[in-house]
Amino acid sequence: MSSEFRTIVDIGKFESNFDVGSRALLLGSCFTDNIGSKFTENRLNALVNPLGDIYNPVSIARLLNRVIEQHYCDQEELVEQNGLWHHFDFHGRFSGTNKNEVCANINRTVQECGQFLKSADFLLLTFGTSFVYERTDTSEIVTNCHKFPSDFFIRYRLEPEEIITLYKELIVSLRVFNPGLKIIFTVSPVRHWKDGAHQNQVSKAALFLAVDKLCEVFEKVWYFPAYEILMDDLRDYRFYDERMFNPSAVAVEYIWNRFVNVLFTPRAQKFLQKIEKVKKARNHRFLHPNAESQRRFAHKMLRLVDDIEQEFPEIVLSADREYFSQWL
Repeated sequence: MSSEFRTIVDIGKFESNFDVGSRALLLGSCFTDNIGSKFTENRLNALVNPLGDIYNPVSIARLLNRVIEQHYCDQEELVEQNGLWHHFDFHGRFSGTNKNEVCANINRTVQECGQFLKSADFLLLTFGTSFVYERTDTSEIVTNCHKFPSDFFIRYRLEPEEIITLYKELIVSLRVFNPGLKIIFTVSPVRHWKDGAHQNQVSKAALFLAVDKLCEVFEKVWYFPAYEILMDDLRDYRFYDERMFNPSAVAVEYIWNRFVNVLFTPRAQKFLQKIEKVKKARNHRFLHPNAESQRRFAHKMLRLVDDIEQEFPEIVLSADREYFSQWL
């Protein structure tokens, strides 16, 4: 009998690792925000869901192609609903009452995303579901329904081969756009319960089959088993939030640590240990804010910030330096 009382998921090996200066673009479902927040709070160079949450593989591919081609928004692409202008390819965060502003915000983000992707080291894509919504008038799959009436769409599930075919073309385009790009796929462990337990599993299965084939066909394309870690390693409702569908903060932290242990260089792991002290210091609260002890603490942390920047020149901690300087 195993003394572990757990089934620890073997993550496997990756041929490339994140270093302190690595640039990562993260796109996909809301689980992308969970992991992406770990990158940004640790002062790493990451761009997290700049286009908003995207759940299905087709919409992720459509948006990546727009970014690669710098395909900007045209006002004729916008649709109006309840006084707001929307774009079916883009998240509701871009919607607004002014068509010019909506397109300007979209175009600025597409341009910024393209500039970042051009020199990114890693692209992390998280698929949430293989169910899609297709417009009945144009037969185009949408990223967001923007609360349009249900009869405006047809909903169906993608087959693995559809995803594979689409991403074979996309990965080739990505490699032309940025030859050094490494791609990591994940499947979101968040349960999509609208269709019931069985259909949620069938939906995820289509994603697994597609990703597995893509990792087999392409070099520098890997899969990180976030789904399996939550389902088979943690496997307990205490690792879910109150809705019982999303991973809890503890679960996200555990998945992040597994990610770091396998995908980060020893140097990057050392950086994370040092920046953790800065993060904890910023959460420190003094009973007497003007006391000499606070000023001594601020001097100590500023020395630490200087030491980190000297050891890891790829990182700029100007915001942390400004934060501690205000206590002097």
